Amino acid sequence: MARRSPTPVSLPKNQRLRSAEFQAIFQQRGQRVEYASFNVVWRRQPGEPGKVGFAVGRRLGRAVERNRARRRLREAYRLGDRIPPVGVDVVFVGRAPLLKISFRRLIVQMRDAMHALDRVVLRGKDDLAQDARIPER
Repeated sequence: MARRSPTPVSLPKNQRLRSAEFQAIFQQRGQRVEYASFNVVWRRQPGEPGKVGFAVGRRLGRAVERNRARRRLREAYRLGDRIPPVGVDVVFVGRAPLLKISFRRLIVQMRDAMHALDRVVLRGKDDLAQDARIPER
């Protein structure tokens, strides 16, 4: 029998974007900002709990590389111990440098992105790019 880890490693279901919600963010042209190793795409959903999703395009490489990139994004998000702000759906889209940068640097970028998103939501403006600090590659 497999042992269970003492702390859950997956996101709770109420924090994950469903397929239809995931697609709606891209179809409705959600707000977008670029970081060195990922893009952040988000949209407001007033009155709804915040949800998060992770995407990696085929440009990144074969399935093995894409899966690794997606796992790195999820783990960096989880280690940042963050939940999306209430009323905001967020998708992190992996970029090529995601597989080459150190994991520590990825965590810093993820925290920067979430702090910038928090500031934007508190201010009520939809311009995350103004608050985002794009680190060097």
